[in-house]
Amino acid sequence: MVTHNMLRILAYHRIAELEETPAGACPNISATPKGFLRQAQHLAGHYRCVSMPEVLDAIERNRPLPKRAVLITFDDAYRDFAEVAWPILRQFRLPATLFVPTAYPDRPELAFWWDRLYQAFVGTAQTVLRKSPLGALALATPDQKRRALLALVQRVPTMAFDEAMELVNAVCDQLVEGPPRGADVLSWNQLRELARDGVTLGSHTRTHPIMTQIPADRVRSEISGSQQDLKREIGMALPIFCYPNGDQNDNVREILRAEGISLGFTVLSGENRLDSADLLRLNRTCIWPRTSLPVFWMRLQRAGLHLDSWRQKLQSPVVTHPSARTEISFE
Repeated sequence: MVTHNMLRILAYHRIAELEETPAGACPNISATPKGFLRQAQHLAGHYRCVSMPEVLDAIERNRPLPKRAVLITFDDAYRDFAEVAWPILRQFRLPATLFVPTAYPDRPELAFWWDRLYQAFVGTAQTVLRKSPLGALALATPDQKRRALLALVQRVPTMAFDEAMELVNAVCDQLVEGPPRGADVLSWNQLRELARDGVTLGSHTRTHPIMTQIPADRVRSEISGSQQDLKREIGMALPIFCYPNGDQNDNVREILRAEGISLGFTVLSGENRLDSADLLRLNRTCIWPRTSLPVFWMRLQRAGLHLDSWRQKLQSPVVTHPSARTEISFE
């Protein structure tokens, strides 16, 4: 077992300009390009960013990681990773892992549920959502739209997945006509190119369900199916897995273990001591648009990691999806 081996893990989603987010895109942005550039520069100057294979090798061979080791991860495989984030990371020679929901590449008709809701709220001319599990919701002003959308985004992860998707369908059907714009996800050709360029690709399920809200047989198929997709399209699949929305429990982790997964990534805050951590419940520091460089510096400090963890424990239940944590504007 590795001894005294602390690993910081950063979690990002999208890197984009907040004011230039397309009307049909969910504003689950972690940082602007300028902000991310400053964060990458700080990491390059003050930390040792390690790759996922290095982490797996250190655990398998009982070898210590470098001091001040940081692992950079991105969820959902949006196109702006290749267009914005990876060129910046490559500029500073920083490795990264991209977690892919493997049903979405090359499927333009598919859209993430949070994107669908945001598109519907942006595109609607209606002033009230009459049927919802929260009752009628006013949409007459930008602030009312924002509040209604956030309420629904927070509700969806608490529901059984199929029921939640029925809710999303019903809300979108009430607000807009026509099919949603598909998810802006990288294609398999683009993902293969990134893999050749040094990006580690990892499993983020196939269809991005909340793992604690689906039956055990579907948990298994989402894990095994995503691994099979990566092996077929990329040629390999490391034994790593990122929980959608960060949600997991003992049952999900046992299935993950049975499927041969070695590392599981949550969005719980805190440090990871690889000599004592539950490797299927690794903590990650989620980055948000308000994470200025001084805040970024602080959150990477050990005291900052503990503060993040303490603050998160005070928030119950914790809604971790970026859609529910990011400012949404309909102005």
